[in-house]
Amino acid sequence: MARAGLLCWLVSTGCSPPERVDRQHRDGVADAFVPLTRRIEFSFPGNAWLTRREAEEDLDELEWLLEHRYAYLTLRSVDYRAALDSIRAALPDRIARGTFALQLHKLLALFGDGHTLVSDPALETMRGRFLPFLVAESQGRLVAFSGDRKSFLDEQHPFLRKLDGRLLEEWLQVARPTVARGSPQFSRRACLGRLRDIEYLRKELLLPPSDCVQVELESADGASRHTLNLPLSNQRHTSRTGRPGGSDALPLARILPGEIGYLQIYPWLSDSPQFLEGLVSAMGTLRDTRGLVIDLRGNGGGSRAPLRTLFPFFLAPNAPPQVLNVAAYRVGHAYNVLEGRWLYPADWDGWSQAERAAIQTFARGFVPAWPLPCGQFSEWHYFVLSPSTRPECYHYRQPVIILMDSANFSATDIFLGAFKGRHNVTLMGTPSGGGSGRFQSFRLRHSSIQVHLSSMVSFQPGGALYDGNGIQPDVLLEPTSEDLIGKTDSVLDAARRKLRTGRDHE
Repeated sequence: MARAGLLCWLVSTGCSPPERVDRQHRDGVADAFVPLTRRIEFSFPGNAWLTRREAEEDLDELEWLLEHRYAYLTLRSVDYRAALDSIRAALPDRIARGTFALQLHKLLALFGDGHTLVSDPALETMRGRFLPFLVAESQGRLVAFSGDRKSFLDEQHPFLRKLDGRLLEEWLQVARPTVARGSPQFSRRACLGRLRDIEYLRKELLLPPSDCVQVELESADGASRHTLNLPLSNQRHTSRTGRPGGSDALPLARILPGEIGYLQIYPWLSDSPQFLEGLVSAMGTLRDTRGLVIDLRGNGGGSRAPLRTLFPFFLAPNAPPQVLNVAAYRVGHAYNVLEGRWLYPADWDGWSQAERAAIQTFARGFVPAWPLPCGQFSEWHYFVLSPSTRPECYHYRQPVIILMDSANFSATDIFLGAFKGRHNVTLMGTPSGGGSGRFQSFRLRHSSIQVHLSSMVSFQPGGALYDGNGIQPDVLLEPTSEDLIGKTDSVLDAARRKLRTGRDHE
């Protein structure tokens, strides 16, 4: 009776009871999923407790969401039922909400989709105090530098070797379960970022707590080493990369020596009217340059609106419409879930005649790298851009180099994919992260843990998925260690040389 009364109350208040799977669960923990059952205990104000039954019902609700709402469920053949049953089998009579959230986060990381994760304050709180410096990769080695990015931790020994007497790869190994198994560059960058959360990683390694961290550094030639004992920091230093011109929200445009234009779009692709008008104004400033560098390094995503504003500057007035992205949403989401990404089906009545013809031509040759499971997805949706009719928009005809790195993700992946392979455009730097999932958020009923699940699968024009791949540069260039602290910018220098001489190296 009580349950029936609850259901009536939920309906009367406009809330539907959560959908949950109802199946026979397997006993025991599968060997492959033992790491998911590991409970890292931590405390914070308001950390609630769940009964075993409440946690079990939330697991059943998450399973239903995965099976009916998640786009990439079958991409990597994850045995998610065995994973969920392993967590279930190891549940205690009561479990802290934050501990449970971390287990679910590790579960979602198995799918390799960077947009799919647990987003919960508990996961922020568990980090405790932090590594008092930043770590980044430079040409196969790890560099330790100050949080303000102005100096190495040790000028004579810039490269990091050990923390608390353990090699870095051991720390990265315990960080991996919390990171989506996406493209190699995405996972590597995310694991390096996780090193900041040293108090959490110590718990994973069963190391005793300490107010300090022992840091072993080595010289460039590897002949000399130096050990420091540093106090932990209360501040989690940002992993975003600084760039010449700062990190203002608006685009930065300037003309470099040799009449080379420079357009920096950092740290986000904003859809604010001021940002979009700033792009148009910047292109006006750069109109008469001999070549153009568009710097996207460190840009983590945002909106497709800047691409829609900027791309027409690189189309001839009589150019045909360009199909730049193909996607389909998982059935169960709203029919218009992709409109916010300017993705529409072929029969959308908003297409021009030329756009409709371009889609028909494109569709005849499009072969997705991952054939979609039958009956689970919508028809194909297309992202198409045409030449602009705005009077401010002109055709920029000079060579263009776009600087990129592994921080590029989501909408920035789409931006890079739009320009990849275009005449007179060179992508330079390191591969982008790879992600385009249009996540939707759900809260589990008992724990109120929020999960993000990708609602769409998204393909590059050539058929490759964005997720798990990213965009490869035409010219691979990694930053030097001195680039990381702002003393040099070797990648920008290489771009300027190429625009000036037509060669990657002099």
